[in-house]
Amino acid sequence: MPVTDDLVALFERAGLDTVFGFPCEQMDPYYASIADAELRHVLARSEASAAVMADGYARASGRVGVVDGVGGPGAANLGVGLVEAAGASSPVLALTGDNPVATRGDGVIQDADNRAILDPYVKTGYDAVTPDRAVADATAALREAVGGVPGPVHLNVPEDVLRAETNDDSEERAVSARFPAERPRPALDDVDRTVDRLRNAERPVVVAGEGVHRAGAQDALVAFVEATNTPVVTSMNGKGAVAETEPYALGVVGRWGFCQVANDAVEDADLVLALGCRLGELTTVGWSLLDDDAAVVHVDRDPAWLGRNYDADVAMAADLRAAIEALTDALDTDDFAGRASRVESLAADRANWYEHHRDELESERTPIRPARVVEDIGVALPENGVLVSATSYSGFFSGAFFEVPRAGLGYVQARGSDGINYALPQALGVQVARPDDPVVALTGDGGVGYHVADLETAVREDLPVTVVVADNAMLGSSKASQLGNYAVDQSTDFAAVDYAQVARGFGCDAERIEDPTRLAGALAEAIDSDRPTLLDVVVDPYAAPPVLV
Repeated sequence: MPVTDDLVALFERAGLDTVFGFPCEQMDPYYASIADAELRHVLARSEASAAVMADGYARASGRVGVVDGVGGPGAANLGVGLVEAAGASSPVLALTGDNPVATRGDGVIQDADNRAILDPYVKTGYDAVTPDRAVADATAALREAVGGVPGPVHLNVPEDVLRAETNDDSEERAVSARFPAERPRPALDDVDRTVDRLRNAERPVVVAGEGVHRAGAQDALVAFVEATNTPVVTSMNGKGAVAETEPYALGVVGRWGFCQVANDAVEDADLVLALGCRLGELTTVGWSLLDDDAAVVHVDRDPAWLGRNYDADVAMAADLRAAIEALTDALDTDDFAGRASRVESLAADRANWYEHHRDELESERTPIRPARVVEDIGVALPENGVLVSATSYSGFFSGAFFEVPRAGLGYVQARGSDGINYALPQALGVQVARPDDPVVALTGDGGVGYHVADLETAVREDLPVTVVVADNAMLGSSKASQLGNYAVDQSTDFAAVDYAQVARGFGCDAERIEDPTRLAGALAEAIDSDRPTLLDVVVDPYAAPPVLV
């Protein structure tokens, strides 16, 4: 059997229905095998955007995202997506072509050490220099991507190996692309100590991170916090760990895009249960938010993060769902019935905080206030929808004011790398994984410029995403930082661009919006449409989101 037939068959046996990439001569045999298979290949406009799509697909599907690209420059471009996948523990398999083994390093075009280029961003890299090794390494790469802590992996296959045949007698390898691959349970003693600390605490709070989503532990977390009357705050990408409309949900905690009530609850807590959260600089406001006397229970699949930023009184290296279910099974709900009043009080505080921003959220001023954009997205997007937000100002506003209405993956932001450029291709990957659910990408004009050509990808691949560009003709966060820290404003402004006209050129439906009263209707029409649509919303360049400098 041709090597590439075997690789494609392996991906299909693993449960994959879609892969992403950008073709080249080195990879011709692989593309020929895909042409004869049921596996869908999504052509992106660059290896970089293809890798970001694979990341979005992995997060939304619970399966490995596979992306291909040429060696050399293609491998370097793939690194754009893999650096985000590495930071977010997202399982992406990067498949690179290469020059034939005999001529590598001899000045052949697109010659490079592809392993060296991508090794900093992957759990493991493989260089398959024989046909049978290619299939064995692909199997190992899939298992490594989903095994333990998920993450990106790299398989490099030279062109002569891709054109070769495997041993007809080789064993058909069974492998699954789904994650998590296993669910290690917590130690019973750790469970008992945690329940005891929770029972004795007066002001406990859960800090839920993105690990809750990777483990599919949302329902388990809801059952736990409802049984214990414990309020929940989330990291930026922990949004949706519980429905943010519930009274125990206090919003995002941290330095950017936060709810003040969430910050106050963590600062006041005598017990912090960090679940799938690294307690990093952003979430803890530069490691200043937790009280020195607060007890910390830290649960994470990755033992490397336990106690890394805060000493943990109880540290559990376990699957999040298994750990949370074990905690719920071990407690007596009668011990926590009297705590409902605290949840009610905090819910009232959050409602008051939200009301304090009501004028911004419903403002009819022009240029349009970014908070109004986020508010109208929240109204228009159905419960099964997903908002994929860029970082920077778009992420600060959406982190604070967009409420995920049900527990589950309803919000994605590229916090693994904090790049402003990911929202559009990430949203396309999410849409591929969830074809029946509406997907909205919210990005600034600075971010959309990186991968704007992938609007054509959306049209060609029939991906009906709604792209909302918060257009202030500048890099707003950089401008504010320069002015605030150095009283300068250098290289932060763009020329005026009509992104609706640009989108129509790529075949999208599009509209430029300057009247806030038109925004809600345009969003509803776009989300209800079966075509990719871009809304170029002219926003106030001086509106500031909730940030702590």
